[in-house]
Amino acid sequence: MALLRPEEEAKVREWFTELERPVQLLVALGPEETPRAGSGDVDFGAEMVRVCEGLAELGDLVSCWVEQEPEGFPRFPAVSIRPDGRDAGVRYDGLPWGYELGSLVGAIVDAGRAESTLRPESLTALGQLDRDLALEVFVTPT
Repeated sequence: MALLRPEEEAKVREWFTELERPVQLLVALGPEETPRAGSGDVDFGAEMVRVCEGLAELGDLVSCWVEQEPEGFPRFPAVSIRPDGRDAGVRYDGLPWGYELGSLVGAIVDAGRAESTLRPESLTALGQLDRDLALEVFVTPT
């Protein structure tokens, strides 16, 4: 089954040709949570690998690799979006199906930019933080 419709694939390929630096997708596999009722017999880890490998095929600067239970991942499956191969702290936990796939594609595009798209005042405010912060953002189209 195709990951994207032809017109969507063409658009993602276009966005990925504009990447200014390599973006690696580290897929973390491990013990999965019990799927919710109605999810059928879906292998969420295998689907995450299929999604990330499929996205990596759409851009020369996008790559994918898989690790079993890497350190620092509390939930599985997950994908860490790594600009220039470094852990920038951007991670997607769970399987990005449907509209949620757009969040993952957007993260790849943002990670592939050489410069931040944040406003100068935002960068200044972030530079004034006196400790590390961890933010969790939950995404759903509903």
